Amino acid sequence: MPVKLNLLPPELAVSKNLSQLLKALKAMGVIGVAAFLAFGIGIGVFIIFSTVSLNGINANINKLKAQVSSQQKSEQLIILLKDRIAKTASVQSMPDSLVNLQTIQPFLLNLSGNALINQMTVGPEALALSVNLKTNTDLSTFIKSFQGSDVFKTVNLTSFNLSPTTGYSVEITALKK
Repeated sequence: MPVKLNLLPPELAVSKNLSQLLKALKAMGVIGVAAFLAFGIGIGVFIIFSTVSLNGINANINKLKAQVSSQQKSEQLIILLKDRIAKTASVQSMPDSLVNLQTIQPFLLNLSGNALINQMTVGPEALALSVNLKTNTDLSTFIKSFQGSDVFKTVNLTSFNLSPTTGYSVEITALKK
């Protein structure tokens, strides 16, 4: 057992209550330092965890931004494609003039080599034709070919001229049945 040796005079010695109080304060100081260190380590761990989590969230946000921008481009392409499809469908649903062009072809084959077609307008419902004919025979053949045909609903002679230099100038408008 150790021996307590007090070299201080008794009047300078610390009282028993003060001694216990100092021991208690010393123990509380050690506990406070330990608690402060534990709190500091906890805050450090929290900051590191928060930083790692924040970096992960920022990476996820950048990834989602890239997805949104790529989806915006593809969505714009889809909208343009739908618009083009709608326009294509509207163009395809328009009436076709090819039928009237094929219908007028036999009438044009009846013309002689002296005949000259000035102008021809072919639409889906009607056609207009302007022809210069040199001889009376060409004129009568051309008009009789329309007269004897039942391909057109109506054939209107819109203009008829005779010139000594060019011959007969005939303009007709025909409506398809």
